Amino acid sequence: MSSIANFFRETFHVLGAIVRPAVRSVRDNTGLAAISVVLAFGVWIVVTQADNPTRSRVFAPTIAVEPINVRSDVAVVEPVPGVQARVTVSDSVFESLSAGDFLATVDLENLAPGAYKRPVTIQVVNPRGGLRVDESLPAEINITLAQLKTKNVPVHVDVNGTPASGYTMGAPVPDNATVDVSGPVDKVDDVTQIVATVNADAATDDIDQSVHLVPRKGNGELVTGVKLTPEITGVRIDVKQQTFSRTVVISPQITGAPAAGYNVVSVTLNPPTVTISGSQALINATTTIPTKSIDLDDATADVIKGVSLDLPSGAEVTGGPPSVTVTVKIAPIEGTFAFAVPITAINLGGNITITGALPTVTVTLFGPLPLLQSLGPNDIPATVDLSGEDPGVHRKQVKVTPPAGATTRSVNPPEITVTLEQR
Repeated sequence: MSSIANFFRETFHVLGAIVRPAVRSVRDNTGLAAISVVLAFGVWIVVTQADNPTRSRVFAPTIAVEPINVRSDVAVVEPVPGVQARVTVSDSVFESLSAGDFLATVDLENLAPGAYKRPVTIQVVNPRGGLRVDESLPAEINITLAQLKTKNVPVHVDVNGTPASGYTMGAPVPDNATVDVSGPVDKVDDVTQIVATVNADAATDDIDQSVHLVPRKGNGELVTGVKLTPEITGVRIDVKQQTFSRTVVISPQITGAPAAGYNVVSVTLNPPTVTISGSQALINATTTIPTKSIDLDDATADVIKGVSLDLPSGAEVTGGPPSVTVTVKIAPIEGTFAFAVPITAINLGGNITITGALPTVTVTLFGPLPLLQSLGPNDIPATVDLSGEDPGVHRKQVKVTPPAGATTRSVNPPEITVTLEQR
């Protein structure tokens, strides 16, 4: 009926537009005016249908069917099959149709438990473009009704994940300890628990979540076709921090001393710090962690040693092993040492001789003390070169060759007098 009314309204507007210009001539030629109106109306109908034809076709998407007037003591055994619809509508509107444009219902008034074949009624929710429903496809659907049963089932909270490291959580507390389950007797009998799943993974704060409730069998299998009252519940879980952590400096514990003449140059650790965890009181009181002792007795070279940490009771190392590599760099002490060194003449001519004995010189060397302490006068060559010298008195430079690892700081005297005579 609505499409007919729309049609006549549009016709009225068209006729008005056509008739008004011709009103003056109606009195003079009534027959001609009537024929003109009819011809114009016919042309308008032909043009409209050519541009946007209205025709009957099948709306293929499935339309859900809603049972109505169900007795309070029975329940519909799901699933209820959906239907399609044959509709009449303009081409432009048909392309935009969706299942939401229709309401399909099946009337179950006064029906007792049992199996039925019932007609489906489809109504247009959003009429446009002359849309009407010609028929439901299929016209009837199979519906099974069962005796309705309601029972109270406890809620079980399933917690997924664990809190962050160092945190603990209390028992989950649902807002609803039990839930009413209603539906067909056999379906309701299958339900043994109502599961509320909560995510606690890496939680550091109290958990307060609203979660959907799920009916399940004893083996965990999902039960469909039942209604839960309520369908959502809140779940609270207290989360508390039990273990605290902080990064502290490692303190190497050195015992003993290097060999005489050697010093500790540096001490390095890998890693230099460590993260420990424990109670809040322990963490607040701990600023450094000592190592087990490292013995340097009589060491003359670098000491590299892996040692464990001397952790206080209740503390644990996080993110790595409770050990550290300690490198103690040992180096000789450097200093100066004076030697009375005899002088040796070199390159003396075959027919030349030295008058008297050559003196000694004081040679001061700088270098590692262990090396210097191990030297004797004969280990430090001191020479004067007499190559090409004739008999007479000569002033000659003393040349000192220090041992490897040492340098000459001074030679006293740096020159000596040598008297040569003919042999």
